[in-house]
Amino acid sequence: MPSTEEKQVKLGLFETPVLNVGGMTTWTHPDNQTHRYADLSYWVETAERLQDATFDFCFLADSYGHGEIGGARPDVNAREAMELPRLDPMLLVPAMAHAAQQLGFVVTASTVFEPPFANARRFSTLDHLTRGRVGWNVVTSSFAESASANFGRPMVPHDERYAMAEDHLLTTYAVLEGSWEDDAVLADKAGRTYADPAKVHRVTRTGPYFSVDGYSNTAASPQRTPVLFQAGTSTAGLGVGARHAECVFLQGSTKARLSEHVATLDRLAVEAGRAPGSVRTMVGLSVVVAPTREEAERRYAEYLALNTRESAIASYALFTGIDLGAYDPDAPFAGIRTEMGQSQVDRHLRQAGGAPGPTVGDVIEAHRTRGSRGMVAVGSPDDVVGEVLDLVDSTGVDGFLLEPFVQPGSVVDVAEHVVPRLRAAGRFRTEYTEETLRERMFGAGHRHLPADHPGAAARTWATA
Repeated sequence: MPSTEEKQVKLGLFETPVLNVGGMTTWTHPDNQTHRYADLSYWVETAERLQDATFDFCFLADSYGHGEIGGARPDVNAREAMELPRLDPMLLVPAMAHAAQQLGFVVTASTVFEPPFANARRFSTLDHLTRGRVGWNVVTSSFAESASANFGRPMVPHDERYAMAEDHLLTTYAVLEGSWEDDAVLADKAGRTYADPAKVHRVTRTGPYFSVDGYSNTAASPQRTPVLFQAGTSTAGLGVGARHAECVFLQGSTKARLSEHVATLDRLAVEAGRAPGSVRTMVGLSVVVAPTREEAERRYAEYLALNTRESAIASYALFTGIDLGAYDPDAPFAGIRTEMGQSQVDRHLRQAGGAPGPTVGDVIEAHRTRGSRGMVAVGSPDDVVGEVLDLVDSTGVDGFLLEPFVQPGSVVDVAEHVVPRLRAAGRFRTEYTEETLRERMFGAGHRHLPADHPGAAARTWATA
């Protein structure tokens, strides 16, 4: 691995087929085109734009749930299109990948609601169609209460959802890694043998939540298992991430907290038997960049003015299930737990140096001005690039997930003002040189899960 000073910055775009991103209601801004979310050309254009700027990947978030307060959907959720309506992002990938034949794609799928066998088949299919440019964002389901109701199930408690995720992943590895050997496909027309029967294996696994008994009906794809992404900084989330994830999205409201999360994750991964540096880390970053700091700050103020206290309360409930409007705004924000997005609670609970914590009103205002976003960089191109490189060099984070305020404007601005300066500093690629997404994240030759990853143990045929 290169030294911290020479580390190449990884860059992805956070997108989702809805009108608003990051818990903020910026869809009405004149420069925002997210109302075109159901137009395939919007997604094709996005992919082409990202590839032109040599982004590592486009990350497509998803959820089956919706926001409720007291068992009812707030009117503002429909009025401001907060997570409703949305599309299934997995269906966008083939068209986007065909238009941008080097860009990577990371797609969200839930370990609570997606059966392992069907989910494995979908990702294997995408990995074939993209020639190995796919990652899986492993989630235990945001907006879990309403999502569970949509499926007619009781909500699974927070930590148990991570236990389910562990079992789901082990079952998925059995399907994707254990059934077809690398050279099982012969495609021999003259010999009338497409696949060698001796190299296609039955997989049987019974876990506490999931089981499989049969054969994968997709042959081994270029990466076999998609690159495994995960988010969440709760104790349970970090545990699963340390054991299984190849790239973790961290919450980073301050440099000190981000640096702590990076170090903790690497330590936990080593304790789980993985090599140091096995997990790439990225943090959400919203960028408002313009030729001058004054213009960037003016734009930023415009974006923030679009978010109201009403939308902030509803948005916070969407992510956490907590109705901040039911509390005294002057009451301390303390002792609060949720079975939904605990990371969105934890980011407000601890203050550096033992300083007094925020009030409920402070959290409402913080969510109005930041939503669920991570870091925010506002300024001239040199200001923003300086902040980006300082974050990488001082915290050890590997890169950023760009969380746009407006689309396509946020990507256009980063491509025009930030990417060229990162390239000039020798910190960002000028072209794509890797074939698969895993090689892009870890280097040439790293096409499959490494031997110290728990998924590799599912290749029992390799040691038989």
